[in-house]
Amino acid sequence: MARLAFFGTPALAATQLEALLASAHDVVLVVAQPDRPAGRGKQLQPPPTKVLALARGVEVAQPETLKKETPSGEAFFTLFSSKKVDLAVVAAYGRIIPRRLLELPPRGFVNVHASLLPRWRGAAPIQRALEAGDAKTGVCLMHMVPELDAGDVYATAEVAIDPNDDGETLTAKVAAAGARLLSTNLDALITGALPRVPQRTEGVTYAEQLEKHHGGVDWTKSARQLVDHARAMHPWPGAFTSLGDEVLKLFSPSLAPGQGAPGAVLSAGDGLVVACGAGAVRFGEAQLPNKRRMPVAELVKGRPIAVGTVLGAAAAT
Repeated sequence: MARLAFFGTPALAATQLEALLASAHDVVLVVAQPDRPAGRGKQLQPPPTKVLALARGVEVAQPETLKKETPSGEAFFTLFSSKKVDLAVVAAYGRIIPRRLLELPPRGFVNVHASLLPRWRGAAPIQRALEAGDAKTGVCLMHMVPELDAGDVYATAEVAIDPNDDGETLTAKVAAAGARLLSTNLDALITGALPRVPQRTEGVTYAEQLEKHHGGVDWTKSARQLVDHARAMHPWPGAFTSLGDEVLKLFSPSLAPGQGAPGAVLSAGDGLVVACGAGAVRFGEAQLPNKRRMPVAELVKGRPIAVGTVLGAAAAT
């Protein structure tokens, strides 16, 4: 029985942790980012991996930083060293793992990375694949090295991207594929029987970390690009624009007939149809500040949107 550590934070990572906990091996430590404020009350909320680990009786560490020569980093290094881990598994942890940690376990660190490397190295591979209009993505088991997502690959699994997938549904599909891939290959990873294949040097792309402002809609882009953008931004930060001095959040995108000046409203009844740089896009649902998300047909009863109104970029609030 091998001693395993797991580094991961969100729900996607919890799915991978479930696979480890279901194995015949011993998960001796789960490492997650610190609790963060969430919801309207901004109360501290534990990450999903912490909740799962504590429910299963596994020790949890939440260091503020892993950096050397900081109290948090040094305390964690001492803790991790004491666990005598054979293999560490990482999935969406959200921080760079320093070299001195990578070198501790005899079998190293393996990252369950949510893309088909070398495409979409980085923090938001699922969202960037959607935004780019990719027809497929996948998951890799990658040997971790100090360079970002550049290590050799042990195994891969492809995941088709459905035209109706968004960030939420595709994350669930990729998480499930990753858990299956990890379960299938875990024993071979531990024994060292699984060969490593260097990544191709061509086709490298980087998935920039999502920030709130990335949800802003650029109406000069094509309708196809804006549909893909809105799909990628759901559920966070969401696609949004401005309606006068209000932020208007947009949901349920699809291609629509029509053309006009970018950002011009072509119709607002059974959906909000807006002209883009090429073509038009229809949003079936929308949300105004301090209101619930609702069908556009319902929203315009209380807040009419005249044909010809020009929507513009806005900062989310």
